[in-house]
Amino acid sequence: MRITEPELLDQTIRALETETGLRVRMAEREFFAEGQYIDAQLWIDGPKPLELWAEVKAWAQHVNTGALVEQVRKLGPKGILVTDYVNPKLADRLRHNDIQFMDACGNAYIKNPQTHIFVKGKKRTETNFPPNDRTNRAFNTTGLKVIYILLRNPAMVNAPYRNLAEQAGVALGTVGWVMRDLKGAGYLVTRGGRRILRNYEKLLQRWIETYPEKLKPKLLIGQFLAENAEWWKDIKINEFGAQWGGEIAAAKYTNYLQPEIATIYTPGVTRLAELFKAARLRKLDEWTTAQGMQVHIYTTFWKDGSEELDLVDPVLTYADLIATGDPRNREVALEIYGKYITGHIRET
Repeated sequence: MRITEPELLDQTIRALETETGLRVRMAEREFFAEGQYIDAQLWIDGPKPLELWAEVKAWAQHVNTGALVEQVRKLGPKGILVTDYVNPKLADRLRHNDIQFMDACGNAYIKNPQTHIFVKGKKRTETNFPPNDRTNRAFNTTGLKVIYILLRNPAMVNAPYRNLAEQAGVALGTVGWVMRDLKGAGYLVTRGGRRILRNYEKLLQRWIETYPEKLKPKLLIGQFLAENAEWWKDIKINEFGAQWGGEIAAAKYTNYLQPEIATIYTPGVTRLAELFKAARLRKLDEWTTAQGMQVHIYTTFWKDGSEELDLVDPVLTYADLIATGDPRNREVALEIYGKYITGHIRET
């Protein structure tokens, strides 16, 4: 049976109280503050009560860590992840990134001048964690392709399903159930015969959590090495039918980042031999010792006419950067978000 977010929140509060002896009060659910939506406001009682802003998320252990850290970090110093279970490995990663968390098993990390709690290793059981709730088909491999088209151009929500299917490279029937699932999840409403995309920011965050885990690995063509770390500056990538993603796309969008890894998206392999020759790329494996720049090549998963450009869309660039979990990339990702993506939020 599916557990709701309020049930998960209540279960997690009880677990923290049992484990620590502290009293936790839930003051408000789903409120708007400092330009963003917060799932809940919590208070930990004490001589100096501690206020926490909760990001409630089931099955956080299956979410890309970089995306998860970014989502909680947006809440500021009050932010805390509330989830069903944080395994020891994820607990250490979150603590390393100074991300507070609490789960339904009693694991927790809360750190501020008045309170310091770190509990890990509490095992989950059938009575203290919800069943797998990652079942919304809109966030499976093909659904993620459709959502990407909507994220990069929210106006496409009212396009004929056939057009959406063509741009996402999926079957026509796929669009129908993706749209139904988005409506059921609260991301889509119909008013006056028109479809309206809602909660764009939350939909984007859910997409960048899921894309690196479910879709991106299936797109990987291979990883290579360029011995000259500056090789990309002399390459016009669209002449090889490809586009820059990740750090190089970010560098070109912002003129700020010094790329360390090259990410390339290409619709096929027919012209890769030319690119390998021009860039002097060779296969990257465990025995490779030469210095240079890693080059990760992926298959494109959209067909909307933008393939002629040399850079992938800012939405995909943002997702690539956040997925790395690199603080250096996060800073540039936020610049791209503010410059290119916030306009989509105003449109929805």
